[in-house]
Amino acid sequence: MDLAPLMIKRAYMTFLFPFAYSTKNRQKIGEVLLKEGFTFFTLNNTALENAFYGDTAIIHEELAQFFYPFLEDKLFPYDMNSPDFIRFSKAFYTQGSLHHLDSRIHYEIMSMDVTLCPFGNGIITVRTNITDTPHDISDILNFIHYFRVLEAKLREEKGASHHFSFGHCSSTSELLFNYFIPYLLPFLQHQQDNSYEGLPFFEDERMYASAYLIAEKEADILPEHLFRLGQVDGRTPAGKPFISSTNAQYIAQYVQDHAHTRWAPNSYIITSAQAQMTLTNVPFEKCTHSIQEFMGTHYYNLFIHYFYKMMLLKLSYEYSEIKWGKDKLVVNELIELITKFSARYYFEEVIVRTEGREISQMLRKLFRINEHYVETKATLDSLYRTQEDQSDNRSNNLLFILTVFTVVSGIYGMNLVIEGWKDSSDFESIWSYTLFEWLAFITALSGIGLSLVLVCFTGFKTVQNMIRRYKK
Repeated sequence: MDLAPLMIKRAYMTFLFPFAYSTKNRQKIGEVLLKEGFTFFTLNNTALENAFYGDTAIIHEELAQFFYPFLEDKLFPYDMNSPDFIRFSKAFYTQGSLHHLDSRIHYEIMSMDVTLCPFGNGIITVRTNITDTPHDISDILNFIHYFRVLEAKLREEKGASHHFSFGHCSSTSELLFNYFIPYLLPFLQHQQDNSYEGLPFFEDERMYASAYLIAEKEADILPEHLFRLGQVDGRTPAGKPFISSTNAQYIAQYVQDHAHTRWAPNSYIITSAQAQMTLTNVPFEKCTHSIQEFMGTHYYNLFIHYFYKMMLLKLSYEYSEIKWGKDKLVVNELIELITKFSARYYFEEVIVRTEGREISQMLRKLFRINEHYVETKATLDSLYRTQEDQSDNRSNNLLFILTVFTVVSGIYGMNLVIEGWKDSSDFESIWSYTLFEWLAFITALSGIGLSLVLVCFTGFKTVQNMIRRYKK
């Protein structure tokens, strides 16, 4: 299938890298980032409006007016000790190039954010732009495809390398954690086993990509271009332009389901599970405000919904790992976690403006946020009821045993055997007990032993739970 070329004159890209950290290290991470030149981001610091976004700037007042107040104060806290979203940003403006086969694409890493989210989640944001445009859309998508892959494992992911003045890297993970943010590496929990497989919300070990692409003035934007944006179809491993479907009807339906067409035919926003791309043929001079939205309000719209997706996938993973019948405490913790998440952060509507709401609805739909939430809530409720039933059965059995001991002890009494021990320090007299005295003696010792076992077991579980909570 011959693919129509489309020259891209400017390309801005943002990559979201999710990570997990221990909440007890939250303050320490913040201190390390400040020491390494990061700035704590607040809306009242207007000096940061043009510090991290290249040749554009974002208006903090627009961010403040974009979200409902019940979410705004959590996304943009003014105190570093807040338990909500704490963002640290640093400008780099470091230029390098990505090499694949005989092609070279020169790009710039403009800035990075490290945002510490609630519940031990975090997101690293990497902002880049292409510096040697124009390029064909296939080259831009090829760059996005390879940059978002942290560790290349599949054939179609291998073959690219990053070249900077300070060194060459064979993977994006090596580039980020060897040169740009190595001081963050010790705090990432998945790095304990040198693998990203421990992150249930990190799909295929690829970052989520977002881009704003400006094509030539009045260039034709075809459905195949939008489809390739959503699928991040760049080039084959051999370097030829690639599209992952040859069915025109399928492509048209995909675009209909994934494209925001409010500003068509000049601008489109295509959203999928792996990328959110804006493509426009409007001249750069008229795109200033749209680029500001891409860097600001649209970024945070994507950010909060990506966080929702992370949290729900994390909860799904954790309850799937529960040992049946043994982890009642874990179920209680997960129910407590989703209750806190729902009450403080999860809202059906978070955006004030109409366009933002439309994009928000698309993100919720394509991330399947509502389905994940309903499924997670129902599963945890079912687990809790089942665990409660099992706990009730165990309690009833224990109560039955204790009742039997109480009844037998009440009937016979320990005085049947203890009276003979008042003036004796040995137990020779027990061999002369009658049948009923033996029954009382065994009942008394069994009851005492059972009580000691219950006390020791309860104490052990209490200490174990305290240690587990401390480690978390």
